Amino acid sequence: MKPTIGVIGTGDFATYLIGALRKGGHDGRILLSPYSHKKAEALAERHTCEVAADEERMLAESDWIVLAVRPEQLDAALANLSLLPRHVVISAVAGTTIARLRAKLGEDTPVVRIMPSSYIDTVSGGVIPIYPSSTEVEAVLRTGGTVVTFDREEQFELSLAGACLSGWVYRFVGTLENWFVERGLSQEQARLIVAGNIAGAAGYAMALPAASLAKISDGIATEGTFTKAGLDHLLDREAALLWRQALDIVYARLSA
Repeated sequence: MKPTIGVIGTGDFATYLIGALRKGGHDGRILLSPYSHKKAEALAERHTCEVAADEERMLAESDWIVLAVRPEQLDAALANLSLLPRHVVISAVAGTTIARLRAKLGEDTPVVRIMPSSYIDTVSGGVIPIYPSSTEVEAVLRTGGTVVTFDREEQFELSLAGACLSGWVYRFVGTLENWFVERGLSQEQARLIVAGNIAGAAGYAMALPAASLAKISDGIATEGTFTKAGLDHLLDREAALLWRQALDIVYARLSA
């Protein structure tokens, strides 16, 4: 029997998580907290959910409780949360450990942390990190994307830095796209050329997980090729260094 999922929070995160589950075929009951009623109604209509009459009713009828709020909203979301023994809490609150959640919810509360990527309701197979492993939760999440499990919470925290990459990549792709537009391509052509080639390379890397990406690159950027001329320039100037530093900044904040 499919669990009834209660969702606290009706912002962007809840929208793309629920959208991905529905797109992937999950047809279980989803109850939305009525706190932000207009957003909840819109989300319910778009993805076949129900808006609970009140939070007490949502808790009474749900098996899993998804916390889809920002860290600064967490205390308010938990203030009147009276969990039942059967509840499993699924937290998408960035940077909030299981220990911190249990300190607020009760030491015996089952807690699973997730952090789906923001594109999963549009692109099939998007990454959904989870910790700790949970057979039941993973089975539902797999309808919405590719589940990645971790052995330690520290590994899960590290994966959250990776979740920021998509937000950065949009700006990177946009910069390259503009270069082509400035030289005569249409916006549509430039998007296909830039995003298409980056998506192709990413797809190839995913299809060959054991392959060395450096060796794949070297096999394309051979002596005398245009690819090598550009790659040498990027490597000489350590073009990836700023990206590594940006990851360091995010991880330092997550580890604080």
